[in-house]
Amino acid sequence: MARWQVKANAQDESTGGGNKFPPAPRGVYTLQVADFKDGITLDSKRPKVDLTCEIADQGPEFGKRVWLTVTQIGEGERGHGLMVHALHAFGLPYDGGLDFETSEFQGRTARALIGIQPREKVVNGRTFINQVNFVEQLYTEAHPEPKELPSPPPLKQAVAKPEIKTEDLEEVPF
Repeated sequence: MARWQVKANAQDESTGGGNKFPPAPRGVYTLQVADFKDGITLDSKRPKVDLTCEIADQGPEFGKRVWLTVTQIGEGERGHGLMVHALHAFGLPYDGGLDFETSEFQGRTARALIGIQPREKVVNGRTFINQVNFVEQLYTEAHPEPKELPSPPPLKQAVAKPEIKTEDLEEVPF
């Protein structure tokens, strides 16, 4: 059991909705891996590592977070090139017989184009749509940063699910 001793202000109470932490503007940044978590993909049951990255460039966006998942995909399988590119971008081995710990991502940096997309979150039955950053592209010497930003991808619209009213439900006999 832990004891908490902290000063609180009831006027700051929040349900977590809204965009208290606005995303970084779309642009090219240096990302540094601040944390990682190993896992397995739900659909294909492949090993993956979820990277929590922070913008490492000095300025107002310093420390803002972006998440990236790298999935282990074997040679010749669809998506293998994306895995190889991510390993290359973060300075890990990416050719031949690979043998490394995912902990080796920790502290590594990569240059990346960061975009913005909507993310839907449901809290206590209420739907919030926030803008969040995501990695559009990673850069390496083989795939260098562009001189001008490419056009953003089409905006993915987060669609709020319709609220179901109890009077619209049919009663099912048991």
